[in-house]
Amino acid sequence: MGATLFTAHSASFKDISKSTWTEVNRSDVFGRAAQLAYFFFLALFPFLICVISALSVFGYADRGRALMFHFLADTAPPSAFGLIADTIEGIIRTGGPLKMSVGIVAALWAASAGMNAVIDTMNAVYRVKEKRSVVEQYGIAIGLTIMIAILLMVSIGIVLFGNMIVRVLGGGETFVVVWSIAQWIVVLAFTLLVFSMIYYLAPDLVSRNWQWITPGAVFAVVLWVLISVGLRVYLHFFHTYNGTYGTLTDVIVLLLWFYLSGIAILAGGVLNGVLDRRDS
Repeated sequence: MGATLFTAHSASFKDISKSTWTEVNRSDVFGRAAQLAYFFFLALFPFLICVISALSVFGYADRGRALMFHFLADTAPPSAFGLIADTIEGIIRTGGPLKMSVGIVAALWAASAGMNAVIDTMNAVYRVKEKRSVVEQYGIAIGLTIMIAILLMVSIGIVLFGNMIVRVLGGGETFVVVWSIAQWIVVLAFTLLVFSMIYYLAPDLVSRNWQWITPGAVFAVVLWVLISVGLRVYLHFFHTYNGTYGTLTDVIVLLLWFYLSGIAILAGGVLNGVLDRRDS
């Protein structure tokens, strides 16, 4: 890559948009997003259980779970969030050490399989052939999964311990307001970092140039937020899924949210690939 993907390009915004859309179709982003939705669904519950279990080591499992549920309640469609919350609560009530261990293995397998789908898409976008060994591919996929889990726990820790520190210091109302804004800026920065790591490590490129924030990462996060808000608004005013899928509505909505989220993730990588080819 060049010095930065944010560098001004000779092509217009319209040309870059057209090239990105063409590449989205050529790389079968919509079909590959369906693969991601399936693996996201398989990995979600064991992944959340693993995070809660890790937080329980520090004695903050309940508070960490509350923060995750609060985040999901604000982003996921209400019916999908209800399914997630009920399932997690049921697993925790009937859980044990063995179930937690199986959950870790299941989460790593499903999440790494999803990451491999991202790797395939990024290779298609950059028009390179995968030459890394299977072991190396799964190592990268599992490594990314673990890094995402760590960043998620760090984000929860920032919100959790930050609020505790604010209360202890007693910095006044202004300090509380500033921190309430700053903590979510930090979480947003971690989210952008996750996307940048995925776009950096996924394609099998000969030369790489690390960038903390890329246009694709920004685009993916913005698109994901718009998709989540748009889906919530649609489901609030239109209830067609209830009549079509009946008792399966919650599952279908969750899969749809995962599918659209997968499109956002892959589309961000496509944009980076398009800009990279124009910059090279």
